[in-house]
Amino acid sequence: MPVPVERIAELVKKGGFETELKVASTLSAAGWRVDQSVYYIDKDEMIGRELDAYSYVVLEDTDNNPQVHCAVSLCIEVKKTSEPFIFFSSERKDFEGGAGYGMFHWRHNVDSNVLSYKDIEREKPLRAPKRIARSYSGLKDGKGQQIKSAILSAVKAAIHYTEECNERWAEGSRDICFFIPVVVVDGDLYECFFEKGSPDLKIEQVQSIVYLQNYMSPNYGQIRNKVYIYNQEAFKNSLGKYEAWAESILSVLQKSRSRMVGAGIGRGGVDSAISATDAE
Repeated sequence: MPVPVERIAELVKKGGFETELKVASTLSAAGWRVDQSVYYIDKDEMIGRELDAYSYVVLEDTDNNPQVHCAVSLCIEVKKTSEPFIFFSSERKDFEGGAGYGMFHWRHNVDSNVLSYKDIEREKPLRAPKRIARSYSGLKDGKGQQIKSAILSAVKAAIHYTEECNERWAEGSRDICFFIPVVVVDGDLYECFFEKGSPDLKIEQVQSIVYLQNYMSPNYGQIRNKVYIYNQEAFKNSLGKYEAWAESILSVLQKSRSRMVGAGIGRGGVDSAISATDAE
């Protein structure tokens, strides 16, 4: 006898697969290209791990030479929780710079003559949060294993795709690609913090938060990058902001096209994968 459709739907919702499908649908509806259940190599264990979604948008100007392109890629882990995810934050320090989150990018044929970090930061979503989360907890067990696995997976996937990135376009193109670790939560997010001068812990329900990931291993070295944590609604609303950010960067590349030629920037120029927080 066939299993009732209602029972199937119940199992899908319980396992969180419905949320993954919703996230993919949200991306597709916004015009983003999206691949679900992709694999990357975890260098700590040298095995393939599944990433819930890899999504990207490409903006380009190919009518003139040199051609210019800007790609923004989101490395997304999706978590469903019946218990709140709790993040503990404190004020952003001066040395942490203006970056709103850790941003991995492929810098090819781009340097300070063409695109500065001020240009990158100008329209970047959540570029200057007042506070940054530095630890977390799950309400039920106090350990937050779900949060840890999601954040680390998104970060490692971003590193993987950054290192795998190759020149995608024409021989003479000028391009820049961003790889951003993101966690989308189907459930409640809370932020706990102390305001300056107050002895009382403040607790707020939030739609998104910036988390500073510190991690060290023999295979990755020392990682210190920022990760975006969203609920579903905030994630949906962020996609237009990412596109506006990419459009602003493409505009700078278009305006600086003549300087690119004058500076002689080409395949012999800078070609590296770095973290924005390393450059601040």
